[in-house]
Amino acid sequence: MKQFWWSVAALGALSLSGAASAADVRLGLNSSLGLGCQVAGVRAGVQEGRLGFYGQAAFCLSNVEGRAGGAAFGVGASFDIFSTAGLTAYALLGGDVQNGTAVVHGGLGLRYGVPLVPVEAYVEAGVQRINTPLQAIFGPRLALGVNYKVNVANLQGTLPTAAPAGEVSSTGAPASCQLTPEQDAIGAQTTAAAAAESALSAAAGAYAAGFSNFSYKVTTTSSRVVGNSAVVRGSVTISLTSRSSGERITDTYSGIITLERADCGWVATGYSRE
Repeated sequence: MKQFWWSVAALGALSLSGAASAADVRLGLNSSLGLGCQVAGVRAGVQEGRLGFYGQAAFCLSNVEGRAGGAAFGVGASFDIFSTAGLTAYALLGGDVQNGTAVVHGGLGLRYGVPLVPVEAYVEAGVQRINTPLQAIFGPRLALGVNYKVNVANLQGTLPTAAPAGEVSSTGAPASCQLTPEQDAIGAQTTAAAAAESALSAAAGAYAAGFSNFSYKVTTTSSRVVGNSAVVRGSVTISLTSRSSGERITDTYSGIITLERADCGWVATGYSRE
């Protein structure tokens, strides 16, 4: 059982972006299709709030008989337009050097991930312009990929310490939100519980081959808000049946979920065992 839970706990980072003051680092694999020559590549980037920057490298086919392919390198920037239910839409603009030729591209993308699970998938579609000595060539661009995402820091200050059990405290949401400190702190608790349930639901499906009759109960016991950061303490009780032995196992674990403010609400950014 403990080995199972450590596998779940290892998924302790948020796959949603849009946090007001959290930095996310993404490491990804992708493929670019269409007029471009990229076959498979790697991407690394950082995002704070809605704005992100990335660099990537890829193997690039020459598509000319008898001529080997080469490396393609590029950079890009993205801006999140909106996020809902694990899905984020964003606009992007970037440039590459492919087989010695400059390429610029732009378009729209979608990212999807489950809260507290650090793996997300994305798809990008748009147009690109290949600059040749004779004339520019325009064409479509489609990119598919998967990212491993880690929330690394709160760039506007340290996270508050975990609240003692039973405590609900807040320094207050922005005045425009019209929330009392108590409502703000309870909102953080609600978001943390929803993120934990989403992650556990995803884990239940991932471990269906080894376990059955998976059930869980998430309980939040305290929350503390300081500025745009929050910490929620709670516990989860997991029950499941091993398919190999038929044994029914139930255990309870305590943990802490960190959150960042997003407008007048919250998004979860990480998890740690107590």
